[in-house]
Amino acid sequence: MFGRVSMRGSFCTETRCVACTIVNALSPRGVLDRIGCAAFMNGKPYTAEFFMPFCFLTPGAFTGGPMALHQAAATMNAQGGQASVMYITDKELGAGDQAFAVEARSGETKVRMRKGLRQTRPDRRLDMFSVPQLQAAPRDTHFVVPEVWPDLATSLLNHGCPNVHLWWLSVDNFPLNLLNQLVNQRLIRACNNLCQSAYAADFVRRNGAESVAMLSDYVELEAVKTPKPLAARSYDIAYLPPKARGAEPLLEGLKTRFRIVALQDMTRDQVVATLSDSKIFLDCGNHPGKDRVPREAALCGAIPVVRHEGAARFPQDVPLPDGLLLETSAFFDADLMQKRLDAVLKHAETFAPELDAYRATISAERAVFESEIIQLVQMDC
Repeated sequence: MFGRVSMRGSFCTETRCVACTIVNALSPRGVLDRIGCAAFMNGKPYTAEFFMPFCFLTPGAFTGGPMALHQAAATMNAQGGQASVMYITDKELGAGDQAFAVEARSGETKVRMRKGLRQTRPDRRLDMFSVPQLQAAPRDTHFVVPEVWPDLATSLLNHGCPNVHLWWLSVDNFPLNLLNQLVNQRLIRACNNLCQSAYAADFVRRNGAESVAMLSDYVELEAVKTPKPLAARSYDIAYLPPKARGAEPLLEGLKTRFRIVALQDMTRDQVVATLSDSKIFLDCGNHPGKDRVPREAALCGAIPVVRHEGAARFPQDVPLPDGLLLETSAFFDADLMQKRLDAVLKHAETFAPELDAYRATISAERAVFESEIIQLVQMDC
């Protein structure tokens, strides 16, 4: 298994050293000349043969969570690791502890999806990540399970899997009504908790987690180089209907003053084009993690205005100025919301420096994510 070993003063001449390749890509020129090789295993550089395999359990849908899981697996493989995905359907979820079986063949013990619980074809758009698919993996594989499936993580622990990671892509999507059950309190203490947001890291630490590491994500979008001026944009407000349940009266009231567009029934390119033609992205959601669309909106030159809840309460996650963070009560008062949005548009230039900094942070997320992947594969010894 991996050891987190920094060999300062020792120099790596191995061109296949994964750690050195990434450090060279992310760090100023000459950093390795000053500190030596970034990571060694028994005096040798980390190369693919040293990486323990990782398996990411994921739905087969083309939505935010599965995309993040595939991003992580693909990034790990690009860095020389061994990562795969195991697609989980309602059949496995319904089977609970019976979703997996342990088999021993040729001296190797594997965890396998039970016969009859075979995976359905995932969304073909996930093929873009080119991640291998498994139905069985060695028991000492590092299994990464999204927080929405604590029962599956517990099942892997019960089958003797020593390396189970619970990836908190959100907080609120964990079955919080079951949080205080001893089985879930034990899970949080027994596994390694990977956190997509500072909000999640704070939450798991307050719930007894002993092993916590950051594993964020990044937006697959570059900032628009020459954004359309706000005054020339066709829409005043764009919003995401799945995040706006309960906001229907508010939106009806705002339609008397603003041109509003719903981001629905659109392709990815159409969403980007619409955000690039909208002045404000109004986020009515509760920010269970670092949401993608506010970040995409900022990269498209729109002004994100969000509820000050969940991850939006943590400046590490959503570093927006106070004027763009609205209390929940404002979402129940169309007149108050109209005044707040009018003020945002009237004083849009005052937010420009902080929004520029926000966009720079978003643009750097991929490099941060890659460094977190390195730390993840080096964390156990």
